[in-house]
Amino acid sequence: MKWHLEKKIIAGAFGLAMLILGAVNINSYQNTTQLFERQKRVEQTYEVLQKIKDVLTTLRDAERARRGYIITGKEVYLGTYNKAIQEIHTKFNLVQRSTADNPNHQYKLDLIKPLIDERVALIQKSIELYKQNPSDRETQIELTDEGIAIHNTISQVISEMEAEEKLLLQRRAADSEASFRDAVLMQIAGFAISFGLLLTIYLLLLGQIKKRQLSEEKFRQMAENIHEVFWMSDANLSHLLYVNPAYEKIWGRDCESLYANPKSFLDNVHPEDKARVMENIAHNATKEYEIEYRIVRPDGAIRWICDRCFPIQNSAGEVYRRTGVSQDITERKRAEQIRRNLEKERELGELKLRFFSMASHEFRTPLSTILISAQLLENSTPNWTPQKKLKNLHRIQSAAKTMTQLLSDILTLTRAESGKLEFKPDHLDLDRFCRDLVEEVELSCRAQQSIFFISHCSGKNGYLDEKLLRSILTNLLSNAVKYSREDSHIYFSLDCESDKVIFEIEDRGIGISSEDQQNLFESFHRGQNVGDVPGTGLGLAVVKKCVDLHGGSITVESKVGVGTTFTVSLPLKHCPVLTSVI
Repeated sequence: MKWHLEKKIIAGAFGLAMLILGAVNINSYQNTTQLFERQKRVEQTYEVLQKIKDVLTTLRDAERARRGYIITGKEVYLGTYNKAIQEIHTKFNLVQRSTADNPNHQYKLDLIKPLIDERVALIQKSIELYKQNPSDRETQIELTDEGIAIHNTISQVISEMEAEEKLLLQRRAADSEASFRDAVLMQIAGFAISFGLLLTIYLLLLGQIKKRQLSEEKFRQMAENIHEVFWMSDANLSHLLYVNPAYEKIWGRDCESLYANPKSFLDNVHPEDKARVMENIAHNATKEYEIEYRIVRPDGAIRWICDRCFPIQNSAGEVYRRTGVSQDITERKRAEQIRRNLEKERELGELKLRFFSMASHEFRTPLSTILISAQLLENSTPNWTPQKKLKNLHRIQSAAKTMTQLLSDILTLTRAESGKLEFKPDHLDLDRFCRDLVEEVELSCRAQQSIFFISHCSGKNGYLDEKLLRSILTNLLSNAVKYSREDSHIYFSLDCESDKVIFEIEDRGIGISSEDQQNLFESFHRGQNVGDVPGTGLGLAVVKKCVDLHGGSITVESKVGVGTTFTVSLPLKHCPVLTSVI
């Protein structure tokens, strides 16, 4: 009965606190809106003051220009004069519109307007008289004196307007300050009352928490009947408060050993996982975490554990306890491993099927070319010219080179995947190697495109694996030729830095979409826009493996329909120094 009364008190106090906070927020919003409105009026006051000053400044500019023209006779002053005359009425109209809500200002502006018109007329008259008779100084002096008198009258009226605006500005600033002060007092009072009510709620709840601590025994009975290990300790894992009997079933050790040494459970952690588990515990002393690891039971059986830990904070917000649940997930891990093995076998089967399909397709074309060309040569008549025979021989050679390259790519990938692809660096004349390679590619691919080689490493040696480097550059150059128009150009550049050598191959081909670039170096992957261009999707996978063996990097920049640029960077760290060729 008492708890029901306390619940009503808590609900009522909480509702009242929320009501007060809502009222404070509404009042704060209204005061903030009023402050913005007052600030807007203050800004408007400053704007009016500036516009009033602009009118007087423009009138002075016209007078200065008149004087300059009369004194010097230079036409350049007439430009400033004409500009001022044109702007004076526009700026005056702006002042009238800005002070439309001020009858006093409107009255004074009505007084000023004829004075401004008269002042402008005097200035114009002075200019005209000077143009007719520049030597008539007396008339100019009279007009100047008369203009000064009018100007002083205008300045006096404007000064009165400025004084009135400044007074209005002070009044608005005082109103804003008073409103802000009232809003702050209202917020302080509202928050103080709300805090008091919430504090009362907190004290009532704290009493209930202490009462609920008496129900820990019931919780203990429940925890001892679950299959997961439930434990609770201090924040440093130096004192174990509770662990249920499931620990003995899963770890194979008695609970007393864990009470004696709360970290003794680490003795059963698999040696390969122990460092990771200890690091996780140290780094997440005050955080929630989940970790999976293996344990070795006393009977030698290996079990997988999923350990979830949750920090417990005291009333001060400090972590003073840890609690966690450790679950035996061995069967789940076995099921996942079986599923992964099945998926891997399925993927391997699909990969093999795709490989044999593509390989058979790629071998069929060169084999057909060899067979047809060989039959043509066999059945050739004596009337065949040497050029015609040579053409068929070239076809056979080209088809054989295609098959050789395909077999080489497959062999390279196979060795790389099995870890048997050797890296044998040696001193290599980079410039000569690249030039020879360009000639080989042009000859083997019968390239119609022009391959321009640009070298900035003339006479330099690199310490690279010639076989792997040849595979990298041959594949990239062959692709550039294969996927570019026959009338396009291919640019191959070589640059050397102190610690690396950079190869860049740029073409104006079909390009590679951003979607295809994400899987560009995977085996058998080909772009969606290759069309009927033959290929296996192995070349770039081979390139990536060879680059990785060098410890280098490869990047690609491409745009569909524009072209592609591959940049290969290989380190020279294996070479003590980048030497000149002797």
